[in-house]
Amino acid sequence: MEDYNKSNNGMLPQLPPAGSFLAYWSVFLGGLGLVTDCLPLFTIWNLPAGLFFGLGGIACAVLSKHGKPLTQQAQLGLILSVISLVCGLLMTIFIIFVYDTMDTNTPLGQYFRDAIETTTQALMPTRGSGD
Repeated sequence: MEDYNKSNNGMLPQLPPAGSFLAYWSVFLGGLGLVTDCLPLFTIWNLPAGLFFGLGGIACAVLSKHGKPLTQQAQLGLILSVISLVCGLLMTIFIIFVYDTMDTNTPLGQYFRDAIETTTQALMPTRGSGD
């Protein structure tokens, strides 16, 4: 049987600091936020979920600092989370613009209503031949 303590002189293995755990979550939440900004299936209260994942990623990146400079992983998480947050804000503004415009009696409002109606009909399952 091998003695695993020879490589570290009988000392206990070093655990990664808690900041690296939060930095990992920052990267994960930032990446997840970017993906969910692009997918309209992942919305909370008709807002892109990337807004919330971006905010969570920023919080994790800042909390991983612990009074020291940000690690490279935390910097990556911060960058991904900020991009996710900005994309989520732009998507939210677009959603508000479209819904506001749909309520007007302008040609653009009619275009949005027709486009959503056509898309909804195309996505709905058709009735079977026996119905």
